[in-house]
Amino acid sequence: MNTVEDIIQLISRRDNISYIEAMNVVNECMEEMESAITMGNWQEAEDILASYLGLESDYLDILMTEMF
Repeated sequence: MNTVEDIIQLISRRDNISYIEAMNVVNECMEEMESAITMGNWQEAEDILASYLGLESDYLDILMTEMF
């Protein structure tokens, strides 16, 4: 798993929601994380990832690649 697309599919399957719903949740998460990162708050970005998607900080790099 190494793309945002993979994460969206994972969330969709894991949470038994549609692809569109999962994509919306991932996009919202990325927007919140981007705000935290631009403020220099990496810990908050990790917390947002865990809160929105229930994922470990290992996935942060994948989402950041898409953001920046």
